[in-house]
Amino acid sequence: MDIFRSIGLAVCLIVTVCTPRQPSVREHRIAAASLFTRRCAVSRLAKWNIRGIAAGADCGVLLVHTSMVLDDSLTEAIHYGTGVYAVVDGGVRQFTSERAFRGVAYRDRTGRVRAYGNLTQGEAEELQPCR
Repeated sequence: MDIFRSIGLAVCLIVTVCTPRQPSVREHRIAAASLFTRRCAVSRLAKWNIRGIAAGADCGVLLVHTSMVLDDSLTEAIHYGTGVYAVVDGGVRQFTSERAFRGVAYRDRTGRVRAYGNLTQGEAEELQPCR
């Protein structure tokens, strides 16, 4: 009987070790932010140095940094993907919706922050990259 118990334990251990681990929601969001940065780097706005970072305690916010100064209308054009400012298909709004981000914060080179989605302005201003 001990041999069957040992074999059963060995099989359970092998199955546990060999089962691939599914990435967490947090890891998916970090990867999505990296994908966003790569897409921006090859877009017509590549000179703007647009970068995406998963931020917040739950990594649930896409923090978009740019080396440009953004006004409200330009930020909206990027967010909704209108005209030449569509850095990703469907705009940043669609990109983040498809990847389960709850909001987007845009920070330009002056440090001004604009919040979109389920995100307060105060929270957007205090965002820290998730780790």
